[in-house]
Amino acid sequence: MRDLAERAEARASVAAVLGALLLAEPGPALADRVRGVPRLASLADEATAVDYERIVLRAVPPYESVFLSVDGRRGGAVTASVAGAYDDAGFTEHVGGEWRTAGADHLGLELRAHAHLVAREAAAWAADRPDEAADAVGEQRDFLAGHLARWAEPCLAALAAHAVGTVYAEVVAASREFLAREIDALRPMPLLDGAVVDAGGVPRAPGPGRLTRHLLSFAVSGIWLDAGDIESAARSLGFPWRPMDGRGRLRQLVGAAHEAGEMPGLVGPWIAVAESSRDRHRALAQDQPGAAAWWTECALRAEGTAVLLADVASGGLAGDDRDVALVAVPGDRLGDALDALSAAGVPHEHVGEGHTSGGIGTMVDGEAAEGSER
Repeated sequence: MRDLAERAEARASVAAVLGALLLAEPGPALADRVRGVPRLASLADEATAVDYERIVLRAVPPYESVFLSVDGRRGGAVTASVAGAYDDAGFTEHVGGEWRTAGADHLGLELRAHAHLVAREAAAWAADRPDEAADAVGEQRDFLAGHLARWAEPCLAALAAHAVGTVYAEVVAASREFLAREIDALRPMPLLDGAVVDAGGVPRAPGPGRLTRHLLSFAVSGIWLDAGDIESAARSLGFPWRPMDGRGRLRQLVGAAHEAGEMPGLVGPWIAVAESSRDRHRALAQDQPGAAAWWTECALRAEGTAVLLADVASGGLAGDDRDVALVAVPGDRLGDALDALSAAGVPHEHVGEGHTSGGIGTMVDGEAAEGSER
């Protein structure tokens, strides 16, 4: 069991160091953590803090709530859920004052919480307690399924786009590789045979506020709309944009474009963002079978967003409550599903073969449930 303990110790060490590199501002305090890794040596130099501020503090907020809340805002129920998971695990770094963050759901803290769980596994193997090690592995799987495996990859991909040519490109790449290995080994969200994946509702004819909330939430839309995507669209239409403006300006831009009759020009370029996201999620579903269920869901949501944006580009904004729900159905169950929808009188359309394991996309156009947010 010593070999198992050593492997778990190594995994815990990697997760802890990567988390620290995303949390700590560059400077001499990081010298010990990057000693012996020439590619990361500049993290011990305070001059690199400029890149840290631009990439990690400004370009892409590395908080789970920004990606998984229903409106893309930091904090709230998502952050509380992460803090609760830490409490269950006995992880306390989010309250100890060691790290300066705006919330418990920072990516660096979540990596260090994962390291805490892996270290617990290592200690159990070292003490010849396989039952406790198995429990620790289960906790790691649950933490990945509920948190890291759902949002770390799109967050890191967004960070990577801003980190080109800096030392943070190395940190981000190492973090993506590590988490991919963890997901492959622990399989927190596999797509099991016969599973049906429901992407939830997509607003069919939204108003400006509803469209904004949809686009700002990765969990709802399946896409990460970067501040750069918003800036490009704004500038192409001649709308004002200041250097400090970010994703929070989207609501004003959507309202201004709506009033000016410029919605096609505003949202048209974002259709390609949605389609690219859909294709990337489909590829991830193939490359990461341990999280295929989640990436299949994200692909369906991105597909729905592409349809939504095309509708807005051609017909503008409205404000009724009709939704589109995209559902992946295994091929051997498609006929029964379509028959059931027909029998229930629900308008629907079969949109063809998916690119996930046996998946079929079915689009249902019906009235939104009372009180629906989407």
